[in-house]
Amino acid sequence: MKKISWIAVALFLIVVPTLYAAVSRDQSKQYVQGVVTDTQKVKIQFPDFTMGGSNLADAPLATRYYAYDVSICVSGQTHVGRYETVFNYSPFNPGQSVRLRLSKRVMYFDLPNYPDMRMRIIRRNAGCDLKR
Repeated sequence: MKKISWIAVALFLIVVPTLYAAVSRDQSKQYVQGVVTDTQKVKIQFPDFTMGGSNLADAPLATRYYAYDVSICVSGQTHVGRYETVFNYSPFNPGQSVRLRLSKRVMYFDLPNYPDMRMRIIRRNAGCDLKR
């Protein structure tokens, strides 16, 4: 009898976490509907300095790229993500409806022209401020 109870406990300890992991994995792959509330352009230049002493040829090469802080309202909460690009273009417009999947630190988008787009979440705010 003891052997059967130990087997039952061992099965319970193996099966329950496996089922829980499968359910949580399926929930994280679900897309939700969100609305873009705001986009703010941030011009980034690296390095911050471009002068290198007495000889201008000693200065490091400057790299310029653009970043957009995109605010998206999902279920009453605003998620702000940073979209970085070398082009002066953002595929997001205020009022635009988007499908996205949220994880702890990243937003994954289901856009027709950008199938693998993702953005790092830089902050979350309670409530949505829809500017129309």
